[in-house]
Amino acid sequence: MKTLWLKDGRVVAGEDGLPILCDHCPCTCEPKTLYSFSVDGSESETAIHDLSAWTGPDIGWPGGVWRLLELSDCYVYASGPIGEDGTLQGLPARFESHYHYLGRMVLQQGCIDEFGVVRWPPSGDCDNL
Repeated sequence: MKTLWLKDGRVVAGEDGLPILCDHCPCTCEPKTLYSFSVDGSESETAIHDLSAWTGPDIGWPGGVWRLLELSDCYVYASGPIGEDGTLQGLPARFESHYHYLGRMVLQQGCIDEFGVVRWPPSGDCDNL
């Protein structure tokens, strides 16, 4: 049976402003790194990385957000909302580097607190983005 999703005593709403109904709702969103990988545009075998395993449902916390972050320069290559089914909306199926250095990438889940601020997992020098 589907019920309203409650967090901190409040109903959680989707992007459309409507309450999220679910069969099994997690208690709270946890900021976390979902996946990490390295890319190097100077080497053809390491320039492209397949992200298709992360494009389906049940990947992230519904109502949260995601970002694809490069840790060397603290650059966010892509970001978006996490849909009601846990899909990282807008995540590309692959990432291709055009830079000639080894870049460490992380795919992260962020959580929106009661003040509307996104909390991200620890990201070294990139914590204050």
